Amino acid sequence: MTDTEDDPLERIVVDKDAVNRERLADAIEGVLGVDGDTGEVVPRPDYRDLENKPKFVARLLARRAAFELDIIEEDEIGDSATGFAERMEPSDSTIMNYGSLDFVANDDEHGGYYIKGHSISIAIDFLEDAMGDSDE
Repeated sequence: MTDTEDDPLERIVVDKDAVNRERLADAIEGVLGVDGDTGEVVPRPDYRDLENKPKFVARLLARRAAFELDIIEEDEIGDSATGFAERMEPSDSTIMNYGSLDFVANDDEHGGYYIKGHSISIAIDFLEDAMGDSDE
């Protein structure tokens, strides 16, 4: 055994940006796809059934998936309020309100609104809850 295997504190060391790829794929499959060449987000049949805020979150998750697949660069993970408004119904100001969700960050170095690696599971929970609500 090495010293790190003997240290019980090593059990709590995690990678804050590690992504549960299976859970991410399950969350957006059928809602959005990702173009394998450009990383462009492609609406799928279940997308139209969502309200605008979950659509925003789904788009952020799809962009994160494109990054995890090495299709886009880190500075392309996010998008601006204007960029989202061009692809969705809500106005720029409504998109900015969506940006206040606890798991959404806004940073020009990432392209605008995006989800940090350690917040992906929270965003997935939000999307799953929204999709469950739309079934009722």
